[in-house]
Amino acid sequence: MDHSMKPCGNVSFATDPKFKVDVLKAPSSRLCDICLLNHWDPVRYGELVVKKWKTGRTLCCHYFCLLSGTLIPQSGSDTAGIFGFLLRDILEAIPKFRGKRCSYCNRLSASIQCKQGGCDRWYHYSCGYTNYCVTEFTGQYDSYCHEHLPEEFELPPMEGRNCNICFEDFAPPSDKEHNPVAIVVSNCSAECPVGTFHRECLQRFAFNAGYSFRCPNCFDPNYKHDAALQGIFVPKRESSWEREAGAFKDLHKRRCTAKECTRRGTYNEKSVATMVGCKVCGGMLMHKVCTELADPTEYVCALCFDETFIRLL
Repeated sequence: MDHSMKPCGNVSFATDPKFKVDVLKAPSSRLCDICLLNHWDPVRYGELVVKKWKTGRTLCCHYFCLLSGTLIPQSGSDTAGIFGFLLRDILEAIPKFRGKRCSYCNRLSASIQCKQGGCDRWYHYSCGYTNYCVTEFTGQYDSYCHEHLPEEFELPPMEGRNCNICFEDFAPPSDKEHNPVAIVVSNCSAECPVGTFHRECLQRFAFNAGYSFRCPNCFDPNYKHDAALQGIFVPKRESSWEREAGAFKDLHKRRCTAKECTRRGTYNEKSVATMVGCKVCGGMLMHKVCTELADPTEYVCALCFDETFIRLL
């Protein structure tokens, strides 16, 4: 059966107006035409996207399967095909994947080959995710199997550490060491303490932050490159808090946004020195005293705290 031409059916989706692709918003029985699996988890595998031909035929794939596919070149313009991948290139690569057997699940249509010279291991992106493999979401988007991870995946001593985003402890390693891919490390400079994050926490943060993504510890914007090398995909779009309707209306009202403002909620020339904006988005002004924080510069507004550190998606 030619899965690549099968319609998607009645599944909830959103349409990306720039690339004219549909993004599935819920699990579906529809298979990814690259890996022939129907896993639905946008944080782990990228969104499941559908591109329609004028003839009514469709092609459906996990976004990360598309980005990581070893034999799929990104040769189109920014708005061509599916996110710069030409349909003809995708369709030419798919038959080549069909004969590749995944080293982890033993099923066919494995689309990723380990970049390490001499390694002939092929695997599905989803299988690689759960078996300590990684794709570098920068440069040539090279991928490495569990035996050939680059040196940046060496973990610091993990005893007593927790995730610096959700603050939950990492699962005990039991009879194995901590998964060097499931835990992402940041160490931007001498001024930045070594940070450790659940991979999914940092990926959710990246999805929300977009262009505003930076180290959650020291807020260094250059951390974007290191995170991409460790398998974190940072989308090229505005942050969720900038896309939120009315997110910055407080900047125009110039009023303290605290529910119980101690200074009657006003903003004027005399009070400007007593106010502080959210350190993430810069908005949601509040009097320093109203933050009720020992260090008001650490104030994060409710919207950013909720979007970035709790709900995340």
